Amino acid sequence: MALIDKASLLFVPSVVAEGKAFNVLPSGNRAPDNKGGAGYDQTRADFDFDRGSNTAATRVNADGLIEKYRENKIIYSNLFTTGWSLYKASVTSGHTGYDSGDAFKLIANTETTYHEIKQNLSLSGVQTFSVYVKADGFNYVLLYANGFGGGQFFNLTNGTTASTLGASLIHSEIVDAENGWYRCSITFNASNTSCVIQTSATGTTNTHAGDGVSGILIQNAQAETGLVATEVLTSGATTAKAGVLVDLPRINYDANGENGSLLLEPSRANLVQFSEYFSTASGYWINVRSTIETNSTTSPEGLNNASKILQDSTTTNAGVIVKSITASGSNTFSFFAKKGSVNFARLSLNSGTETSAYFDLENGEVGTTNSISESDCFIEDMGNDWYRCGATYSGATNRFNIYLGDRDGITTLLDASNAYIYIYGAQWEASASYPSSYIPNHGESGGVTRAADSCSVTGASDVIGQTEGTMFAEFEIDADNTNGYNRVLAVGDGTSSNRIIMFAHYTERFRFYVASGGVAQVDMTTSTAVLGAKHKIAFAYKTNDFVAYVDGVQVGTDTSGTIPACPNVYLGTNEEGAAQNLEGDVQQATLFNERLSNAELATLTTL
Repeated sequence: MALIDKASLLFVPSVVAEGKAFNVLPSGNRAPDNKGGAGYDQTRADFDFDRGSNTAATRVNADGLIEKYRENKIIYSNLFTTGWSLYKASVTSGHTGYDSGDAFKLIANTETTYHEIKQNLSLSGVQTFSVYVKADGFNYVLLYANGFGGGQFFNLTNGTTASTLGASLIHSEIVDAENGWYRCSITFNASNTSCVIQTSATGTTNTHAGDGVSGILIQNAQAETGLVATEVLTSGATTAKAGVLVDLPRINYDANGENGSLLLEPSRANLVQFSEYFSTASGYWINVRSTIETNSTTSPEGLNNASKILQDSTTTNAGVIVKSITASGSNTFSFFAKKGSVNFARLSLNSGTETSAYFDLENGEVGTTNSISESDCFIEDMGNDWYRCGATYSGATNRFNIYLGDRDGITTLLDASNAYIYIYGAQWEASASYPSSYIPNHGESGGVTRAADSCSVTGASDVIGQTEGTMFAEFEIDADNTNGYNRVLAVGDGTSSNRIIMFAHYTERFRFYVASGGVAQVDMTTSTAVLGAKHKIAFAYKTNDFVAYVDGVQVGTDTSGTIPACPNVYLGTNEEGAAQNLEGDVQQATLFNERLSNAELATLTTL
């Protein structure tokens, strides 16, 4: 019999849904049994997943792209007869949209004024408002953001932007959706904004007279956080949400979309106020001897929301800087960069003693460092010529600067003409000894916080060996982890009195622990290199018969101890709080209702 056939619970990251990480065994989706469909063959024991109440988490999805939480904050986004306000206009249904779906017609009345449909929203930070539009009597549309006070006219006959109105937008765009339809969008930085759609006769003013018949066709309005319009989310009475939701287990992949594993991380905050909007107009970044082209190229999330840093005509170092930060202790700074006409990026952290690191964006290597150890710097291949660059620095820091360069260790350029690189996703994590996954921040001055991941299943006694059993996990912990005890896999009753735990400690040791009735029964530790490498560990238990294996080698035994009653399973999670949560990636976790033989344990854990 294969070892997998003996498993009572088998979690291999593959299928997830809101709030659930589905196990291969026991199957939660099996066909009804032969009792007329009244029951199922096995009890469902899928992991419940949670990350508090925030929406700040990201992952690398199966396409190798960064995936975020998305939300269309407009309600009734394609039902313009409900939830919208009209002024000197009417709206009719029953029209054919760009996708052959339902569209609506916004019709201007005969008064000489502006004619609009709008929805009042509570927005803050960088937002993008978009809608699909087609000419039907009028050839122009104005998208406007009340509260921000700016908008853009779009020409629906040739698919171009016309004039702007009011405050300067971050970005505006019109994209051909075929058959006379266009997706028009504006991006701005504001709060308490009404998203407005107005007809226009000329493309230069929003004041005109209608005839009660002419208008524009509109479909699928969307207001979302970020620099670009993303795939349509259709809302009803509540906003529409997608992507990395608050209770979605994060199955994280590499840049090739392979090697999926469950990403479990501690609570972290990105203190960079505008992590993707690098213009001086943000009020946060300063462009030094450079200009920024926002939404210049495709970013690591597969959208056109990465920026270009373009050097001015001087050869003096140039880039984007933040002068006003105050940081002490251990801080980790990171950003995503891609080579342009030059191949180097430089991270600078102090305006006094030069504290910096160079990154070779051609070869994916850390270059020259100053006042910071090379071992504290990192560069990670994100695919499509993008790299995540950064460093952990322990000391007082007053700047977070990103510069471009054409040589390693040299601040000036040989030729500044048309010198540029691309950047995206800046992150500053305080009290952090290593980088965590990207946390988008589109305007929160106090930072955006991602809560700790939690993964567990309760009431699963039938898949946990109550008198004997084996637990197994394959996982990897970041090389810079400083968490005292990372709980890899545990079973218990939710208290410290009854539990069986496999730990990984950053000081290069594993620990295998059993408590029953509040009394420690087994406590084995072993000296093994833990961090920065994949491990397979197993702990088999039976009354007076305990054994632990790490990477195919027996590391400990104990011949005295009893087994506690354990109804719950905790994957990378501490039932008593987040202090000992696993900070790493889990490739698989398995429980057996029997104590496997030593030979089987050696086979199971061999890398």
